[in-house]
Amino acid sequence: MPKDLFVAIVSTSPSFHAIAAAALGQLAAGNRWFAGALDKDVFPTAWPPPAQTLTERANAYLDDVLPEARVELVEVARLGLVEERLRQVLPAPATGPAEGARPWTAAPTVLLLIDATTAVTGSDVGARLDTVVETLAKLRQHLGIGVSPYSVVVYDELDEDQVYSRTVCTSRRLPDDDWVLAAEVLTAFTDLVQARHANARALLPDTEPTGTLALALTSFLTEQAGSRWALHFFTGTLPAKLIQDATTIARQAGNPVLRGPNEHSLACGALARWQLDQAPFLLVATAGMVDELKGTLANLRDSQARGFIVFGETAPGGWQPFQGTVHDDEDARAVFAARGLPCFYLTEPERLAEDLAAAFRAYHRRGGPVVLLVAPSILRLTGPLDVQKVTVAAGHPQAGDDAVDAVARILNEEPGPVVWQCGNLTEEERERVYDLAHRTGAALVDSLGRPGTVARYHRGREVEEFLGTMSIYGCSPPVWSLLHPDGRRLGHGDHALFFLKSRITDLATPFPEKVLYQDCRIVQVTDTPAHVAPFTDLPVIEELSSFLRRLAPRVAPGEWVVQARRDAIARARRATGDPLAAVPSVPMSHEHFFTALDGVLRGLITGHDYEYTGFYDVGRGGISAIRNLARTGPGFSGWYGRALMGDALQAIPAVALTRPGNVLGFIGDGAARLVPSSLPSLAQQLRYEQGRVDGNVSIFFLLNGGFSIIRSNRELQHAATADAQMSLLTPVEPPWRETWAGTTVTHERLVTVDPDRLAERLLAPSAINLFSVYLAHDNEGDDIMPTSRKSWRLRVTRPDGS
Repeated sequence: MPKDLFVAIVSTSPSFHAIAAAALGQLAAGNRWFAGALDKDVFPTAWPPPAQTLTERANAYLDDVLPEARVELVEVARLGLVEERLRQVLPAPATGPAEGARPWTAAPTVLLLIDATTAVTGSDVGARLDTVVETLAKLRQHLGIGVSPYSVVVYDELDEDQVYSRTVCTSRRLPDDDWVLAAEVLTAFTDLVQARHANARALLPDTEPTGTLALALTSFLTEQAGSRWALHFFTGTLPAKLIQDATTIARQAGNPVLRGPNEHSLACGALARWQLDQAPFLLVATAGMVDELKGTLANLRDSQARGFIVFGETAPGGWQPFQGTVHDDEDARAVFAARGLPCFYLTEPERLAEDLAAAFRAYHRRGGPVVLLVAPSILRLTGPLDVQKVTVAAGHPQAGDDAVDAVARILNEEPGPVVWQCGNLTEEERERVYDLAHRTGAALVDSLGRPGTVARYHRGREVEEFLGTMSIYGCSPPVWSLLHPDGRRLGHGDHALFFLKSRITDLATPFPEKVLYQDCRIVQVTDTPAHVAPFTDLPVIEELSSFLRRLAPRVAPGEWVVQARRDAIARARRATGDPLAAVPSVPMSHEHFFTALDGVLRGLITGHDYEYTGFYDVGRGGISAIRNLARTGPGFSGWYGRALMGDALQAIPAVALTRPGNVLGFIGDGAARLVPSSLPSLAQQLRYEQGRVDGNVSIFFLLNGGFSIIRSNRELQHAATADAQMSLLTPVEPPWRETWAGTTVTHERLVTVDPDRLAERLLAPSAINLFSVYLAHDNEGDDIMPTSRKSWRLRVTRPDGS
């Protein structure tokens, strides 16, 4: 029985109609005929050899696969008239959901040839294409036709500003030569027949069954975290269907769907969202990419992040499979074992329910993300799966009353300084920490790896107990001063350092390990016994929220004890900074730039209720930002864990697209050069994938032309001069401005700081500001190296001249 196919030619140009119809006329033969105005002799003498060869081969192919067919031409002048005209010729669309998958030919197949230059309104190529995409969505919904890049060809000018492959159409420039247009038309028709009619595997996308693995993983995550979990994906041949299914499920449920320029960026975004919002994730990548997550994989483990990382994997038993990582010569499972991550190799469909139950149990054990290496046999499975409901008893260790009493005695009876450095706090824990610190006079500090867990401002109020950042690099002057009154370090019995939800890495304090053992009295609160540091004097093994609730009623310090601590904090806060901050050199010093920026931020916080999430990359600039800027809440630091340059930059889009409010990023030129730009993928999500940036994203690229910390180490520790390994050539773009689907994106160069202009840019809604900031290298400032604490610029001359 002849097949019914339709070709809709959309243009106001008689020439376009005539050439397209004539090209299709070359394909009419035998019982394959075209209903419509065809003139096969339009090209009697002007049909060059390439077009003639294409015609011969197309006819030979169609004679084999489509010997009988009725192809009806539908000619329309304007795109807006297509639906009405097609309704007159197409069979009525099927009503109600179809049972199971349907082949492409179960719906009317229409080849749409659209001359957008004449038939579509719009000021530019992008606007006209957007109109085409909107129309195609209506045609698919209202008429039930299949739509794909094979079935829709849009002719317009060439957009030289960008290249983007639309998922529902193919874009072409309208040719200057008639025969080229004709050759493209007959090729498009024959390609459509081959891809959608001769291909028995071609299914209508909306009827293809959802994969079993996608259903199981998304259902589990939704049960655990509702709309908080996000899909992070990077495409690949093996997991493409899994990504497509999970994307559909996530978007229908309102879960974020996030992409990035590479697999590593996905891990960075997942880590940031976990640290900031406790948001689980499903991260999908293709085979052979197990090493692309880099050290961020270990950071995800250390953060006890919950989620699944799925890699498509080749079938077991193959000899040297392309991109396979589990075979005779290597075994990727050893990589994850070395990282201490649970890993499951899913290869047997009959065991999938059992294997997933084990993976779900591992998810609850706080060992970091669960890795799934998935064979093609599993990826091909469709339909629901009955996975046994898993239950994992939550461990809630509780410290003895003697440990809680010992902490209370320190707070109630000892007047020496008490410093609380906080890890990742819940909102309840943060409120309790602020309250107890105020009641006891404890000094609050954050860390280089967890900036903003406690901050200078909380809910618009300045926190008097907050002193700054305690760390090995960039330790805030008030923190150092509190622990070194009169220039001498306090003794073991004269103070107490509290580490709340912290493993006390060597990054967390300005002291070497020997000092931590001998001279520091340390209280550590953690719910993980393995995290207790060997130099801890008083370990408290308990969840912080539970411990704080038990501690609060026992805290009743004498007024003189609290006053002594507050006096010490007040003296420490008077510690003088670097006078270079007031010198407006060009390029600016780090001290000058960040002092000026801090003034802008404080004005916004107190005058405009401004709040922000900070992103701090690894390098001198990130340290200076953490050390010098007032914060309003938790941020994300690339210094966490492995201190991977570029991680903070890569993490910004995932948070900016999923979290309301403002984002500030501080990225050195060294970190920026190590990773791919996220701007193209961010633009794609904003322009084509319903992404939104409601707040303000301002990224400061801090340019001093080198790897500053390495250079400072060499120059200060080894009296060596800088060499080429520490230098970096960074081209700087001129200023520009674009609009991406309602989001204004600008790039500016900052040679000096104009406070009013900068405040205006930071307050702009739905804006992405990229600032290239010109800075000078400096070894002495911001306490970057331990020897910097002895800088002559920090020496205070007393009234007596000493």
